[in-house]
Amino acid sequence: MAKMVVCMLAFFSSLLYSTTAVPFERVARDTGSQQTVSDVLHASLRKTNEVISHTTTALGSINTVHFSGTGSSSTSSLVLDTLPSPDTFIRAEDIETSAIEDSEALQTLKSQLHIFVKHLQRVQLDQVELKDDDTTGQVQTALDHVTVAHSKTKELQISLNVTANVMGHALDGTNEQLEIPPTNSHYNMKLRAFITFRDYETFLGHVADVFAQLLERERSP
Repeated sequence: MAKMVVCMLAFFSSLLYSTTAVPFERVARDTGSQQTVSDVLHASLRKTNEVISHTTTALGSINTVHFSGTGSSSTSSLVLDTLPSPDTFIRAEDIETSAIEDSEALQTLKSQLHIFVKHLQRVQLDQVELKDDDTTGQVQTALDHVTVAHSKTKELQISLNVTANVMGHALDGTNEQLEIPPTNSHYNMKLRAFITFRDYETFLGHVADVFAQLLERERSP
Protein backbone atom coordinates (compact mmCIF):
# COMPACT_ATOMS: atom_id res chain seq x y z
CA MET A 1 0.00 0.00 0.00
CA ALA A 2 2.78 2.40 0.95
CA LYS A 3 4.54 1.59 -2.29
CA MET A 4 1.38 2.46 -4.25
CA VAL A 5 1.08 5.83 -2.48
CA VAL A 6 4.70 6.66 -3.31
CA CYS A 7 4.12 5.78 -6.97
CA MET A 8 1.01 7.98 -7.13
CA LEU A 9 2.85 10.89 -5.54
CA ALA A 10 5.66 10.52 -8.05
CA PHE A 11 3.14 10.43 -10.91
CA PHE A 12 1.35 13.63 -9.86
CA SER A 13 4.67 15.30 -9.17
CA SER A 14 5.78 14.58 -12.73
CA LEU A 15 2.55 16.07 -14.09
CA LEU A 16 3.06 19.25 -12.08
CA TYR A 17 6.63 19.59 -13.33
CA SER A 18 5.70 18.99 -16.96
CA THR A 19 3.07 21.77 -16.94
CA THR A 20 5.26 24.40 -15.33
CA ALA A 21 4.99 27.58 -17.41
CA VAL A 22 8.03 28.72 -19.38
CA PRO A 23 8.42 32.47 -20.09
CA PHE A 24 7.46 33.03 -23.72
CA GLU A 25 10.33 35.29 -24.64
CA ARG A 26 12.99 33.05 -23.19
CA VAL A 27 14.17 29.58 -24.16
CA ALA A 28 17.20 27.60 -23.10
CA ARG A 29 20.42 28.64 -24.74
CA ASP A 30 21.36 26.32 -27.55
CA THR A 31 23.96 24.29 -25.70
CA GLY A 32 24.21 21.85 -28.59
CA SER A 33 25.53 24.56 -30.88
CA GLN A 34 29.27 24.96 -31.31
CA GLN A 35 28.72 28.73 -31.51
CA THR A 36 28.89 30.89 -28.42
CA VAL A 37 26.82 34.02 -27.88
CA SER A 38 29.91 36.07 -28.67
CA ASP A 39 30.36 34.12 -31.91
CA VAL A 40 26.84 34.78 -33.19
CA LEU A 41 26.82 38.42 -32.10
CA HIS A 42 30.11 38.98 -33.89
CA ALA A 43 28.75 37.23 -36.99
CA SER A 44 25.60 39.38 -36.96
CA LEU A 45 27.65 42.54 -36.51
CA ARG A 46 29.88 41.55 -39.41
CA LYS A 47 26.86 40.75 -41.60
CA THR A 48 25.18 44.04 -40.67
CA ASN A 49 28.28 45.99 -41.70
CA GLU A 50 28.34 44.08 -44.98
CA VAL A 51 24.70 45.02 -45.65
CA ILE A 52 25.43 48.64 -44.73
CA SER A 53 28.16 48.71 -47.37
CA HIS A 54 25.83 47.39 -50.08
CA THR A 55 23.01 49.68 -48.94
CA THR A 56 25.23 52.75 -49.12
CA THR A 57 26.36 51.73 -52.60
CA ALA A 58 22.75 51.23 -53.73
CA LEU A 59 21.67 54.56 -52.24
CA GLY A 60 24.50 56.35 -54.04
CA SER A 61 23.59 54.65 -57.31
CA ILE A 62 19.89 55.56 -56.95
CA ASN A 63 20.81 59.16 -56.12
CA THR A 64 23.14 59.42 -59.13
CA VAL A 65 20.97 57.62 -61.69
CA HIS A 66 17.59 59.08 -60.76
CA PHE A 67 18.40 62.47 -59.20
CA SER A 68 21.84 63.42 -60.48
CA GLY A 69 23.01 63.59 -56.87
CA THR A 70 20.19 65.81 -55.56
CA GLY A 71 17.92 63.16 -54.06
CA SER A 72 18.02 64.55 -50.54
CA SER A 73 16.38 67.79 -51.72
CA SER A 74 13.51 66.00 -53.49
CA THR A 75 12.12 63.66 -50.83
CA SER A 76 9.76 66.09 -49.11
CA SER A 77 7.11 65.48 -51.78
CA LEU A 78 6.59 61.84 -50.75
CA VAL A 79 5.87 60.36 -47.32
CA LEU A 80 6.31 56.62 -46.83
CA ASP A 81 4.24 55.90 -43.74
CA THR A 82 4.67 52.17 -44.30
CA LEU A 83 8.35 52.41 -43.29
CA PRO A 84 9.28 52.08 -39.60
CA SER A 85 9.63 55.47 -37.94
CA PRO A 86 13.20 56.36 -36.93
CA ASP A 87 11.76 57.20 -33.51
CA THR A 88 11.08 53.49 -33.00
CA PHE A 89 14.57 52.26 -33.92
CA ILE A 90 16.36 50.35 -31.16
CA ARG A 91 19.56 52.14 -30.13
CA ALA A 92 22.73 51.05 -28.36
CA GLU A 93 21.84 53.10 -25.29
CA ASP A 94 18.63 51.11 -24.94
CA ILE A 95 20.81 48.05 -24.39
CA GLU A 96 23.46 49.80 -22.34
CA THR A 97 20.92 51.24 -19.89
CA SER A 98 18.68 48.12 -19.94
CA ALA A 99 15.80 50.36 -21.00
CA ILE A 100 14.30 47.34 -22.74
CA GLU A 101 14.80 43.59 -22.45
CA ASP A 102 17.04 41.84 -24.98
CA SER A 103 14.08 39.78 -26.19
CA GLU A 104 12.07 42.93 -26.94
CA ALA A 105 15.02 44.56 -28.69
CA LEU A 106 15.64 41.52 -30.90
CA GLN A 107 11.93 41.13 -31.65
CA THR A 108 11.72 44.77 -32.73
CA LEU A 109 14.80 44.37 -34.92
CA LYS A 110 13.28 41.30 -36.55
CA SER A 111 9.92 42.97 -37.20
CA GLN A 112 11.41 46.17 -38.59
CA LEU A 113 13.94 44.30 -40.70
CA HIS A 114 11.08 42.31 -42.22
CA ILE A 115 9.29 45.55 -43.15
CA PHE A 116 12.42 46.89 -44.81
CA VAL A 117 12.83 43.62 -46.74
CA LYS A 118 9.34 44.11 -48.17
CA HIS A 119 10.19 47.68 -49.16
CA LEU A 120 13.46 46.60 -50.77
CA GLN A 121 11.53 44.03 -52.75
CA ARG A 122 9.11 46.70 -53.97
CA VAL A 123 12.00 49.01 -54.89
CA GLN A 124 13.55 46.15 -56.83
CA LEU A 125 10.33 45.64 -58.79
CA ASP A 126 10.10 49.39 -59.41
CA GLN A 127 13.64 49.45 -60.78
CA VAL A 128 12.78 46.63 -63.18
CA GLU A 129 9.88 48.69 -64.53
CA LEU A 130 12.02 51.82 -64.75
CA LYS A 131 14.73 49.85 -66.55
CA ASP A 132 12.27 48.79 -69.24
CA ASP A 133 11.71 52.45 -70.13
CA ASP A 134 15.38 53.43 -69.82
CA THR A 135 17.40 54.01 -72.99
CA THR A 136 20.68 54.85 -71.27
CA GLY A 137 21.27 51.56 -69.47
CA GLN A 138 22.00 53.41 -66.22
CA VAL A 139 18.99 52.06 -64.33
CA GLN A 140 20.41 48.56 -64.70
CA THR A 141 23.28 49.64 -62.46
CA ALA A 142 20.89 50.84 -59.76
CA LEU A 143 18.86 47.64 -60.11
CA ASP A 144 21.96 45.49 -59.67
CA HIS A 145 22.92 47.28 -56.46
CA VAL A 146 19.36 47.11 -55.10
CA THR A 147 19.22 43.38 -55.86
CA VAL A 148 22.44 42.70 -53.97
CA ALA A 149 21.30 44.74 -50.96
CA HIS A 150 18.00 42.86 -50.91
CA SER A 151 19.77 39.49 -51.09
CA LYS A 152 22.27 40.37 -48.35
CA THR A 153 19.43 41.61 -46.15
CA LYS A 154 17.83 38.16 -46.30
CA GLU A 155 21.12 36.75 -45.05
CA LEU A 156 21.00 39.25 -42.19
CA GLN A 157 17.54 38.01 -41.28
CA ILE A 158 18.92 34.49 -40.93
CA SER A 159 21.86 35.73 -38.88
CA LEU A 160 19.52 37.62 -36.54
CA ASN A 161 17.37 34.53 -35.99
CA VAL A 162 20.42 32.40 -35.22
CA THR A 163 21.69 35.02 -32.77
CA ALA A 164 18.36 35.19 -30.95
CA ASN A 165 18.19 31.40 -30.74
CA VAL A 166 21.69 31.00 -29.31
CA MET A 167 21.01 33.81 -26.83
CA GLY A 168 17.89 31.93 -25.72
CA HIS A 169 15.17 34.17 -27.11
CA ALA A 170 12.16 32.81 -29.00
CA LEU A 171 10.95 35.47 -31.42
CA ASP A 172 7.47 35.85 -32.86
CA GLY A 173 6.89 35.29 -36.54
CA THR A 174 6.59 38.16 -38.98
CA ASN A 175 3.62 39.31 -41.03
CA GLU A 176 4.19 37.46 -44.29
CA GLN A 177 1.04 39.03 -45.73
CA LEU A 178 2.56 42.50 -45.60
CA GLU A 179 2.68 43.98 -49.09
CA ILE A 180 3.86 47.41 -50.18
CA PRO A 181 1.41 48.86 -52.71
CA PRO A 182 2.76 49.81 -56.13
CA THR A 183 2.62 53.27 -57.67
CA ASN A 184 2.00 54.18 -61.29
CA SER A 185 4.20 57.26 -61.08
CA HIS A 186 7.78 56.70 -62.22
CA TYR A 187 8.85 59.75 -60.26
CA ASN A 188 7.36 58.34 -57.07
CA MET A 189 9.15 55.05 -57.78
CA LYS A 190 12.42 56.94 -57.82
CA LEU A 191 11.54 58.84 -54.65
CA ARG A 192 10.49 55.65 -52.89
CA ALA A 193 13.80 54.03 -53.79
CA PHE A 194 15.79 56.93 -52.38
CA ILE A 195 13.74 57.29 -49.18
CA THR A 196 13.71 53.54 -48.54
CA PHE A 197 17.47 53.17 -48.84
CA ARG A 198 18.15 56.38 -46.94
CA ASP A 199 16.06 55.23 -43.98
CA TYR A 200 17.37 51.69 -44.27
CA GLU A 201 20.95 52.92 -44.04
CA THR A 202 20.06 54.80 -40.84
CA PHE A 203 18.30 51.75 -39.41
CA LEU A 204 21.26 49.48 -40.13
CA GLY A 205 23.61 51.88 -38.41
CA HIS A 206 21.59 51.46 -35.22
CA VAL A 207 21.41 47.68 -35.70
CA ALA A 208 25.21 47.55 -35.90
CA ASP A 209 25.47 49.65 -32.73
CA VAL A 210 23.04 47.33 -30.91
CA PHE A 211 24.99 44.21 -31.86
CA ALA A 212 28.24 45.91 -30.86
CA GLN A 213 26.78 46.85 -27.47
CA LEU A 214 25.46 43.33 -26.89
CA LEU A 215 28.85 41.92 -27.86
CA GLU A 216 30.69 44.27 -25.53
CA ARG A 217 28.40 43.33 -22.66
CA GLU A 218 28.79 39.61 -23.38
CA ARG A 219 32.56 39.90 -23.34
CA SER A 220 32.66 41.93 -20.13
CA PRO A 221 33.84 39.96 -17.09
